[in-house]
Amino acid sequence: MALAFKPDSSFFRKIVIGAIGAQAVCRDLSQHEHAFVELERGSTDAKLWKEVKRKRVRMPDLVCKHCGIRVESRAKTKLELAMSHSPTEAVRAWDFGLVDSDWVAFPVVNSTDDEVFWSKGRISESSSYWHERNLVHWKTQKFVNIFSVKAFRAVKPDKEGKKGVTEGSEIVISWNASFAPCSGKIIAIDGRTVQIKPETGNTRSKRPSAKISVAVGETVEDGQVIASSVFPVRSGERKCAGKLAENYLQHALTSKERTLRYTGVKLARVLGDKKIQPFVEKLAPDPEEDLYVRLEALSYMAAVGGKPVLPLFEPHLNSGDDQIRLEAVISIGEVGNKDAVNVLGGMLADTKQPFFLRSACAWCLGRVAGPEAQAHLKAAFADIDLNVREDALEAVVSIGSSAYPTLRDGLFDKNSEIAAGCAEAIRQAGRSGRPLILELAKELHQKPTDWLVWLLGQLPSDELTAAIAEIQKDVDPRLHYAITLLWAFSRSWIARGFELNPNAHRETQDVS
Repeated sequence: MALAFKPDSSFFRKIVIGAIGAQAVCRDLSQHEHAFVELERGSTDAKLWKEVKRKRVRMPDLVCKHCGIRVESRAKTKLELAMSHSPTEAVRAWDFGLVDSDWVAFPVVNSTDDEVFWSKGRISESSSYWHERNLVHWKTQKFVNIFSVKAFRAVKPDKEGKKGVTEGSEIVISWNASFAPCSGKIIAIDGRTVQIKPETGNTRSKRPSAKISVAVGETVEDGQVIASSVFPVRSGERKCAGKLAENYLQHALTSKERTLRYTGVKLARVLGDKKIQPFVEKLAPDPEEDLYVRLEALSYMAAVGGKPVLPLFEPHLNSGDDQIRLEAVISIGEVGNKDAVNVLGGMLADTKQPFFLRSACAWCLGRVAGPEAQAHLKAAFADIDLNVREDALEAVVSIGSSAYPTLRDGLFDKNSEIAAGCAEAIRQAGRSGRPLILELAKELHQKPTDWLVWLLGQLPSDELTAAIAEIQKDVDPRLHYAITLLWAFSRSWIARGFELNPNAHRETQDVS
């Protein structure tokens, strides 16, 4: 019997493709004046918690805070109109949680040609070590094809087939479609043949079997649907209405469809709408209401209603179900105010809490990103749990340049663990962090800290000519020698596997 399990690498890759695809949808539709926020939490992120599997919430990924249109992103690695589906389980049907007015988008995501694989294995005495690294650069097709749920429901799929053993037990359903081979103008439609004239080069022809959805004189983009069983949402129909329909929130909050109730609460919180507070407060304590709706209602009550965070969420944080506890932490992160940051920071620092909750707190603080959140993450660089330190580091790096003042101060912290974390966060910033390092280089003669020396030694020496001159002139020769040695190491072939040295991690654990 074949077991339908997804390997970790395969699953993570699919999560990444989905997140990049959702980001592409946001960019594409922002050109039509939409302003999307995540409806399904984490739909534009690839964060996973292996200890506690987050239940898949079947609802659209995105919602426009201006007009309320909801979009389900179905990222693909090739041009096709295909979706996972279960003909026997309603909750796994392709359209579960969707309504006719929702849109389904098909962004195309591919890895570039410079995908790099790296692996290393070792056995020593009673220990073994295996490490894999896969560095992938992704690109998305410029044009995103979009269809209404109503249009899909009106047309029976043309094909269906089984998914692979590692892909679960669902099937794949698809609708016939033909896509433009290039950007250009439709210059002729002769029977079943569509001719496209690009700005440069020869005319291209396609002979689709499905119903043609373009007209002569129309401009199309590379990858745009030109014929399909399902009629697409045209470019002129994509423009944001600019405002919610009358009584949109009230209608959503009283709908029988749980994803609409969730949408209503989410938008009410994002928009800071206090008028519908009585509707929301009825949802939060209802034991028969969907958990995600209730948690979103609590987020609204804290963010918009101004109620203290901890009393609202404490029953869920103390639940015997780890999944509920995880979702409660993520919901607190959605509140995003000072009270929520303090609750998350307290849990992050609490060594009695399980790692998955502390990890979730770090992730949430990274998304909040303000100075108070950064302070909690910086403090976590000295945590006793190395995994917590690493998650805090990842969260700080995700914040970007707004974290630089915090990292700059932390680089000179008396606690060497905090200074180390700040140095590594600056290093991981790459090119965007180099101006900060150049600025710090000027202070080396005044504050010759170990981690500043280390940080300078991680940078390409040929890009720091001016800084090198300053170092040679004003800094103790021993520091200059140390930096020069680090520069030599960073360019050496032996640096390739240095950060992956298994003994470093093992020896650190032995000491602690």
